[in-house]
Amino acid sequence: MQSDLQRQILSGDLQAGDWLPSEAALCREYGVSATSVRRALLELKRLRLVERYQGRGSVVTANEFRAVSPMLGLGRELRHRGFDVKPEVLCNDAEAADAEVAVSLGIDAGETIQHIRRRYVADGEAMVLLDHYLVTQPKVDYSEFTGDSLYAFLAVRNVLPAHARERITAINLSDDLSSVLDVPEGQAVLMRERTSFSPEGRPVEFTRYFFRTDRYFLELDLEMQE
Repeated sequence: MQSDLQRQILSGDLQAGDWLPSEAALCREYGVSATSVRRALLELKRLRLVERYQGRGSVVTANEFRAVSPMLGLGRELRHRGFDVKPEVLCNDAEAADAEVAVSLGIDAGETIQHIRRRYVADGEAMVLLDHYLVTQPKVDYSEFTGDSLYAFLAVRNVLPAHARERITAINLSDDLSSVLDVPEGQAVLMRERTSFSPEGRPVEFTRYFFRTDRYFLELDLEMQE
């Protein structure tokens, strides 16, 4: 049973966000005991291919094996590395989602989202620019956000994402972004794109991070899996 579900996930037959059948349904489908089903689901969770939610079941979270790091806020990560970090809010506005952001958030282009742009100054020098695009939550007053930890801000309002997926690439900065980071136009930077999901698996945040490569390096802790 585990190998069959794993094959379906890795082949893409089951996509990230798809819910697996209930434990009772899996018992009937594969003709195995409830204990065997739970053992298989726990192993898929250990491989970080599914996430299990009490009373709701198991949802596919990834379609490939990948290195996993804790889902830290950037400010916490940089302070953990020893930097003296000062966040600056450059904009905090409701705006219409463009096509690319809309696809990442699973909404229609033109829908209203909250756009927060921040810059992190580390040890007195610009290090990273962050563009956050958030699905608006009725109970959240985004004007109260002071700029430090977005996840702490969301946590106290009970809308903290449960997990996220990131893509990392290198790009050359446009003029408007390079001026914010105090680097020449066209300079290569590291771009991380993060899509964060609610406990129910819905996209709630899409963020682009633009890192100066002369000031930031990516460090991963890897764990051997058989």
